[in-house]
Amino acid sequence: MFQFMTSTKIVFGEGALASSLSAISQYGYSALLVTGEDRNRALPIIEYFNSQSIRFHHVAIASEPFIAMIEEIAVQGRKFRPEMVVAIGGGSVIDTGKALAAIIPNQGNLYDYVEVVGRDVPLKSKPIPFIAIPTTASTGAEVTKNAVLRSGQDRVKVSLRSPDMLPDLAIVDPELTYGTEPQTSGRGAMDAFTHLMEAYVCGDPNPLTDMICEEGLRRLSGAILAACLDDHPEARSDISFAAMLGGMATTNAKLGAAHGLAFALGGKLKAPHSVITAQLAPYVMLENIHAAEQLGREDILSRYKKIAQIVTSQDDAHVEDSVIWVRAMLDKLKLPKLSTFGVCNTSFEQVAEDALRTVAIKGNPIPLNYDRLIYILSKVCPCTGAIPHPITRTSEQYRSSKTDWASQTDQASQTDSMEVFGQRTLDNDFEREE
Repeated sequence: MFQFMTSTKIVFGEGALASSLSAISQYGYSALLVTGEDRNRALPIIEYFNSQSIRFHHVAIASEPFIAMIEEIAVQGRKFRPEMVVAIGGGSVIDTGKALAAIIPNQGNLYDYVEVVGRDVPLKSKPIPFIAIPTTASTGAEVTKNAVLRSGQDRVKVSLRSPDMLPDLAIVDPELTYGTEPQTSGRGAMDAFTHLMEAYVCGDPNPLTDMICEEGLRRLSGAILAACLDDHPEARSDISFAAMLGGMATTNAKLGAAHGLAFALGGKLKAPHSVITAQLAPYVMLENIHAAEQLGREDILSRYKKIAQIVTSQDDAHVEDSVIWVRAMLDKLKLPKLSTFGVCNTSFEQVAEDALRTVAIKGNPIPLNYDRLIYILSKVCPCTGAIPHPITRTSEQYRSSKTDWASQTDQASQTDSMEVFGQRTLDNDFEREE
């Protein structure tokens, strides 16, 4: 048995914003409008509000949302008494709006309601109506039931979560993503990939999320380069759709160790969440694949192989080709490495401890203990010595010249070292140039 939930209403497609403006007024005549620093893409909404005499209070955010920031804005919001919250922007803007819609009608400290570092008390009152309008294809926050927030005092990222926090209206207009610079587009698309991948291989999938993930992976892998590097309109639409599907999948399945570690690292690094998850993904994928091989978990291996088949469009793809593809995309999209954000200056021990407390890591297909998380972090950080190319198999014949994406990766060879799951191990380490 499984259940499925998503936003009450979704409007998707080119021109969706213009065609849906009239639907906004059904939620009331006073709004809290949340945007990023650049409010240009919100101008149609502002013009509509003015034409319909809808009162609004504008909040522009310049960073990922902190708990203290949400509480401060909520105080202002309660004085304004909005009938709805409208957020137009990237994932941080959507999460800010979603958190405000939830907390404005609920008294008390925000730490009463957040997970991990708070009391995780259920919301006492339902959120006020929330309308989500993404301008990036990334987190899929427009269809999720949580908001990711930074806890400054604990230096971790945590979620405010409730089924009641699902947006009342999601307007997904791919035209709003046109012109986004390649690296921003790339990190968002790879974040969407990580959502789809982790939901697909998680320890609690269901037939509906499986269908959603496969379609999302198919669309994303086929369009990612054309969308991010060439700003191709049809490809932009596919990436927006895939990101939305990723949000649906993570709402109804689970995440994994890439997000668990990202939530722990995200409170300690000044790095975008999307970059952290994307750079962690290949290392976590390989760790899970190796563990599944040692444990004889063909059910898990078959899912990673299916991902490889989808993203490479090769029926004979090997399970680890999914990791090769991720590495190729990170290189082609020029996503910055975590070392540029000071990951080597963090305490891996503290990161591992914080990650083990997250909800996300509980969804990993195979439980990874403290030592294995430290091991993954050591591979991400170049200061620990040679960083392995995250591929251990030797079949260069298998990596045929017909697969363009494979040619973007470094060459790998295999040593005789052996991995024993659950113990401190030496993977087959391969140096690569940074």
